[in-house]
Amino acid sequence: MENETSLVGELAARDFRMADVFQKYGIDFCCGGGQTLAEAARRAGISEGELRSALDAAVLGGKLPEYDFARWSTEQLIDDIVGTHHRYVREVMPVLLAYGTKVAGHHGDAHPELRQLDTAIRSEMHDLLEHLEKEELVLFPAIMRLEEVRRGAGTTNIFFIRQAIQQVMNEHIHSGENLGLFRQLSNDYTPPEEACNSYRFLYAKLMEFDQLLQQHIHLENNILFPRALAMLAEVTGE
Repeated sequence: MENETSLVGELAARDFRMADVFQKYGIDFCCGGGQTLAEAARRAGISEGELRSALDAAVLGGKLPEYDFARWSTEQLIDDIVGTHHRYVREVMPVLLAYGTKVAGHHGDAHPELRQLDTAIRSEMHDLLEHLEKEELVLFPAIMRLEEVRRGAGTTNIFFIRQAIQQVMNEHIHSGENLGLFRQLSNDYTPPEEACNSYRFLYAKLMEFDQLLQQHIHLENNILFPRALAMLAEVTGE
């Protein structure tokens, strides 16, 4: 079903059931979407054959994905990213900040990693808020104007878009590293047996945040941004 040069991000964009498989094996299909299946399997400590079999089984026997994001228009994609993912981040941000501090304050003596986790959450939320504003105020409007230019219906300064996309993708890498730190400090969001309800709630919300941020990055890195760069190449003749 996939050839030797198929990239993880392209496959996840084609069918999100494959993204579920990558997530199961701990394969980064967002910031690491440029790796081949052979590279991904090697890093995950499994054989390429096992990974390909799992992907085939997911596609042939799994439930069809509810949304085929790759077929959505650019406007639909951006509306969903902002209306669903950006809104979710802004809604969950105060919850993670409050519970990160609360749990670290109550249990940090016995579990000092919680203080590190609280610091990491605060750092990521600060950077992520700036990231969302940059996308909404600068990059996404520029991509929409680029689509108008491609249709011959507008003009815009389009040459900064490639640099802006690269900067945003670099910020995605930083967020991916922070998610990795969250998992490390929380033992993959597994609270100890004696954990109180607040402790367990924090880990559950962090796991939810991790999964949704990965999908957010996937939609941009593997669908929206490649489409924008293809439009840019079409417009400029590069």
